[in-house]
Amino acid sequence: MKRMTTSPPASILRGEGSSPFPCREGGWGDRFKRTSPPAPLPQGAGSFSFPRREGGKGGRFFLPLALTMILYAGIAFAQQQPPAETRPRKVERLDVERFSTLFLDAQNNLLATDILAHWREYTIQAESVEGNLDRGEYLFQGRVTLEGGGIDAHGEMLRLNVRRRLWQMQGAGADLLPEFLKNQLRGTVRLSGQQLQGEQQEAQMQHGEVTTCLLEHPHYHFSASSVDVVVDKRLVARGVSLSALDRKLFTLPTLVVPLDKRLSRGTLPQVGQSVEEGYYVKTALGYLLGDNAGTARIDLMQKKGIGLGIDQQYLWKGAAGLLSLYYLNDRSRATRSVTAQIRHEQQLLGFNARLTGDLRSGSYLYYSDTRASSWQMSLSRAWSSGNLSILSRLSQQSSAGYSTDSSTSSLRWNQRWGTRASLTFSTDLSRFRSQSGGEVRSQQEQLATQASLSGSSSKFDWSLAFNRIIPIGGQTGGFTFGGIEKTPELLLSTTDRRLFGKEMGLQMQLGLGSFRELPQGSPIQRILFEARWNPTTSGGERSSLSTSALFRQVFTSDGTAQYILQGNTDWQLRFGQNSRWYVNYRYLRPYGFTPLRTEYTGTTNFASAGLEWNASRALSIRAYTGYDLFARQRGSRPWQPLNLGLLWQPNPAWQLNVQSTLNLNEGQWNYLRAYLRARTDAFSMNLNGVYDPIRHRWASANLWLDAQIFRMPLRVQTVLTYNGYVNRFEGRQLLLTWDLHCWELSVGYIDNPLGFRADREVVFRLRIKAFPEVQRFGIGQFGQSLETGGGWAY
Repeated sequence: MKRMTTSPPASILRGEGSSPFPCREGGWGDRFKRTSPPAPLPQGAGSFSFPRREGGKGGRFFLPLALTMILYAGIAFAQQQPPAETRPRKVERLDVERFSTLFLDAQNNLLATDILAHWREYTIQAESVEGNLDRGEYLFQGRVTLEGGGIDAHGEMLRLNVRRRLWQMQGAGADLLPEFLKNQLRGTVRLSGQQLQGEQQEAQMQHGEVTTCLLEHPHYHFSASSVDVVVDKRLVARGVSLSALDRKLFTLPTLVVPLDKRLSRGTLPQVGQSVEEGYYVKTALGYLLGDNAGTARIDLMQKKGIGLGIDQQYLWKGAAGLLSLYYLNDRSRATRSVTAQIRHEQQLLGFNARLTGDLRSGSYLYYSDTRASSWQMSLSRAWSSGNLSILSRLSQQSSAGYSTDSSTSSLRWNQRWGTRASLTFSTDLSRFRSQSGGEVRSQQEQLATQASLSGSSSKFDWSLAFNRIIPIGGQTGGFTFGGIEKTPELLLSTTDRRLFGKEMGLQMQLGLGSFRELPQGSPIQRILFEARWNPTTSGGERSSLSTSALFRQVFTSDGTAQYILQGNTDWQLRFGQNSRWYVNYRYLRPYGFTPLRTEYTGTTNFASAGLEWNASRALSIRAYTGYDLFARQRGSRPWQPLNLGLLWQPNPAWQLNVQSTLNLNEGQWNYLRAYLRARTDAFSMNLNGVYDPIRHRWASANLWLDAQIFRMPLRVQTVLTYNGYVNRFEGRQLLLTWDLHCWELSVGYIDNPLGFRADREVVFRLRIKAFPEVQRFGIGQFGQSLETGGGWAY
């Protein structure tokens, strides 16, 4: 057996003087260097190396699989798992950065002490390690630590089987930082277990605890006799207890947490009161149906009654999906509300098949007499040089005796031949129908087919495009599908550099095609020539000038012709601290006539100028206006409004933004908008107001406030939106949050009077701070964000 000390020969550290081991699937790395010639390794053997290298903190590891009852930890493990054994993966490598002694015999048995190593993206440190390179089995012992990728783990023993990706850790503990889950967590999670182990997509923990309270004596923790985790499917914990303040609160024989984040809105109850629902308690409970996890939802509402729902995932013979169903016998509206959803995926005849369906009937969150459904089926397949997809979509909606239904069936095919030619083909069958009182009011149906063949050569790029739109059946209701047909069109495009070998910024296009505008247009043949000029201009140290021009000429078979001239010029002069004057000019004018509506264009002869002046570090001024040179010919007003802006920021905490416009044609002051922003550690505020000088009143005012009260663990948040024209609040929301260190208690009030239903409620929440929540604070009745809107900031 060879023995190596802390200072091995330089040739070994550099990886010199030996031949690499052969690499095998599931091995440690790509090679292992040693001073004597190695014997051939058997199938599956790996390698081992110990070069010096800088840095060395790795990435994610398997330990957070033991987060037991916390849903997001299961999702974390799901995201970090390696691919399945059947897929090719990168050969593993172990890099040893430091050791005291290292032994390796002819049978590839390894023994090292005081070792610091890097495996994949992880850093492992232990008092000793022993293992066998051929079998890929290693045992780390004595103050084992693991760091990297947002995790800090420790234990007495770590056993690894590299080939099988099987691990086992004894006496383990770990801190999981927010970055491990890409900030899906808001705080660190601390976990410990008597034994943690896992293999491929599964993990188990025996006699473990987990908490987000990082005190020496945490305020609370969950404990379980065993936890079984299957990635992306379920977490099943047995013998689960919740302890707080050194007291065991309750014990459950079994707790099931679905790890598919689509399944559950959270397991903690929501308690509150709203105008529509009355007092309510809404809960979600995980369960296990065979090997598939699900969530049962029970909503107890004073005015509505009892709402029951399930969210069930399934995996069966290569098919996977999610089924959701919710039912409510609405007592207040005397209707039955049903909401259903299905998501299904599987392989079918070599295609990826997907089926989605949604049904909503009688929901009080929408109009209660509305029924809507949509279904979509798709088949897709891809290969190295192209892809094919088939899709069918059907949607229906009915309300108050009026109904509509539409359907679309489509096929898409993309094919490439090398790098110089490609084909895109698609066909769509579309149908739309509306009914009222049982009679058909409008009905349209059409078949649209498109094809495009393109390629390139040394001098030109070319494309051949074809599309037809064919009405099918009777078109009723005075509405028909529009569009333009190309039967076909050939385009050639090039540049001056490709044609003449000189770079002058010139791009050219030549086209020949036959067109027909729907619904009743006659066939038109068109010849097109277009030239774009984008010259390279050089300015001074403080000034810059850019220009561009376009000439477009078309000839059509009805004897008409049209050409278009277009030009753009931009000039700016920089001065002071990031300040500038700028002038822009835009010109566009068609001459002649073309029968194709798609060729129609407006006229532009517009000049604009502006100033951006940073007067000091605290003060910025903006001004902008424009003049339409064609306006007087059209009998309109030439001057654009003069936009004025002022930004004052005396310190990082406070900022005032004022904006206004002046109508230069009438000499009328249009509006004034003021935005005040404050940011400190304990206080944040956005106050926005708009004043209408024409009506001499404040048009609107919005306030967003977030403050800590008198250094107490109490946080106050409020959102107010006021409409000055009708003298009423259009949104009032208040949230009081009491910080309980690792937990928080909140009471919220929401009043959104705008909408088709009364949206006013009080909600009570108790939650763990480290985990994100979905709440309605700051959200309007239609799901919109209630913002104060501060305009530009520099």
